Amino acid sequence: MSEKKSVLLEASTKMASLSDSDVSSSISVNVPSDVQVTALSGGLYHIKWAFDISSIENARGSQETTFRLDQYSSAFYKLTLKFYKQDREPDQCECSPDTQFMVNLKLKREACPTSQWLISMDGRDQSAAVWSRVGRCQKIILDQLPYIVWKSETFPVIPDWDATEIPCQFWIKFYQSVGEINAHRQFTNLYVNQLNCDVSFSFDEINEDEPIGGHVFLLSARSSVFAAMFHGGMQETSTRKVCIKDIKADIFKQLLHYIYSGRTSSKLSEENAQPLFVAADMYDIEDLKDECVQFLLTCIKLENAINLMAWAHVHAVDSLKEAELAFVASHGKEICKQDDWERLIKNYPDLCLLATRSMWK
Repeated sequence: MSEKKSVLLEASTKMASLSDSDVSSSISVNVPSDVQVTALSGGLYHIKWAFDISSIENARGSQETTFRLDQYSSAFYKLTLKFYKQDREPDQCECSPDTQFMVNLKLKREACPTSQWLISMDGRDQSAAVWSRVGRCQKIILDQLPYIVWKSETFPVIPDWDATEIPCQFWIKFYQSVGEINAHRQFTNLYVNQLNCDVSFSFDEINEDEPIGGHVFLLSARSSVFAAMFHGGMQETSTRKVCIKDIKADIFKQLLHYIYSGRTSSKLSEENAQPLFVAADMYDIEDLKDECVQFLLTCIKLENAINLMAWAHVHAVDSLKEAELAFVASHGKEICKQDDWERLIKNYPDLCLLATRSMWK
């Protein structure tokens, strides 16, 4: 489907008690009755829902909704969000939200509620990828389980101030054929298993990492920088050898893994998100840059607010910089007591002025 179309479907939503044996109570909450499903091109669907927190009093519970991808589909999908509330730690700032939610997601394909027939197995669901973003958290990839079920690990979600609901977004990607999913896996295996490489990347002599191989055709397709490097008459065009001096070996390998597979080989963390962003910016990998920024937005806290704001300022990451300014504005008293604030005044006076002004708005 080459043209985007949006279909607003009426969904039956209800509360469901947790099935875990150690949970003794469930809650009853009015949840939004609509799910918005947008069909994109290439077998990709975007689903929007909202997790209602306005009436939650119990510590544990779940919310669920059932929807179809389009009016022609006989298959229904049940989305379940389980949660428990986690109170603020004693050592956290008093300005922090009192509660955060620990969330677990599950998506399951079901037969039509009005039909007595079993689910038809057309094979398409067997090769689907599902990922989600709840609130401002990073992208969560759901693991595929038997019987057409996808499930996430448990992760924290902190609601915005005065929020009555937390927005939930889901993406379901259907591969158009078994051949497509095999091709994706095989391209990734080319890098992981270092098969038929025609370019070699080595690192600074101080670094003891062995050279790692890549494939000119694939790297050029994914990165305009690699395309210019291998086809623009540069030295690397003929030698097919590249010395990486300004990126650490482990970060560059993560970058290559993302280019081949669409994901890093290990989860994003506060230690690797910033250097990965810099590497992705250097080699023009926009989707990885976006994932790093979305992750860093979830990492804002008193201990790193000033340094992260300065980093966002230097690298022109406007969305992160604005979020940091808002955080600094609401925690001005604590921020100004830190040693990092004095360094900010000295090294980034223009940014310090901007932050100071935001405190007085």
